[in-house]
Amino acid sequence: MSPQFVDFDGDGDDDIVCGIYDGSPHVSYYDQDREGFLQPVEILDREGRRIVMNAWWNFDEKKWDETDRCDPEGGAPAVGHLTSAIAFDYDRDGDNDLVLGDHRGGYVYVRRNEGSDAAPQFATQNEVVLAAGVPMRVPGTVGTIRAVDWDGDGALDLMISGMDEANGPDSGGSVSVYLDQRASGQAAFGAAVTLIPARKKDARGSARQPDYGLYHEPVDIDGDGDLDLLVGGYSIWEPEPRKLTPAESDRVAHLQAQVAALKAAYDELIAQANKAREGLEGEAATEAFAAAYDAIRPQLAEVTAKLSPAQDELGELKPRTQRSSFTWLYENLTQ
Repeated sequence: MSPQFVDFDGDGDDDIVCGIYDGSPHVSYYDQDREGFLQPVEILDREGRRIVMNAWWNFDEKKWDETDRCDPEGGAPAVGHLTSAIAFDYDRDGDNDLVLGDHRGGYVYVRRNEGSDAAPQFATQNEVVLAAGVPMRVPGTVGTIRAVDWDGDGALDLMISGMDEANGPDSGGSVSVYLDQRASGQAAFGAAVTLIPARKKDARGSARQPDYGLYHEPVDIDGDGDLDLLVGGYSIWEPEPRKLTPAESDRVAHLQAQVAALKAAYDELIAQANKAREGLEGEAATEAFAAAYDAIRPQLAEVTAKLSPAQDELGELKPRTQRSSFTWLYENLTQ
């Protein structure tokens, strides 16, 4: 998620650093001989162990796992799931540290590099990043992290977007910047300055703003010397309803009942497949579910073949909530 081009190993070529849903930061190194990027690898700590928060995918046992071994001193402020990461010289000692975003609790952490870019030695524990003296926490959980000199004072600030959820609370994601207020030494970030506020997911007629899954990129898109914002994200909106005839209203009621019955049938089939893995773990559970799913595949296809056209017809008569992804441009008008 939110990949970053950065010279991670100090060899003069930009690599790609990112966090992914498995709960660890990864790097894809640029290979000069091949003139391309290598397959991504996990970024490890100085003991050769995965850098994680609490929730992470255990590839050996093929299941989600939990740990507190990377918690900050005194414990984590909330159970975290690492999905965002950037390389950033947090403590100004000349090498890349890692700033980590939490998709579950919304907190931001730093993992210090106690070695060098060429020979990194990342600490074994996360540290909470502070903003105005309290733990930095992003509304809607962390989506994208960017290090950028937003206020032009020569110090890199942290700009962070919130993910939010499609079916979450009324307010969507947002974009804020935390200005670096330090004169020297480690980062001392101020309180959040909101650039794109969270708005209620109540657009009518058409898409009007990014509501969730926000990914931002500060860039001078119009070449006027200041940074604008490109923001990718999903929008949710309610199409304008139309007046139905009595016959159409009756048809809507019929279709709604049909769709509800078909969805219930679909859910019951999936429940049967899930029951096959009860009491099992790891690969055995996966194989049991796969076999049960294959057995009900023809029935699922039959239900889906009826459900899709019914939903389409219903959507024409009574438009459903719409969701689609867009890229938005926010022009900086401060100068």
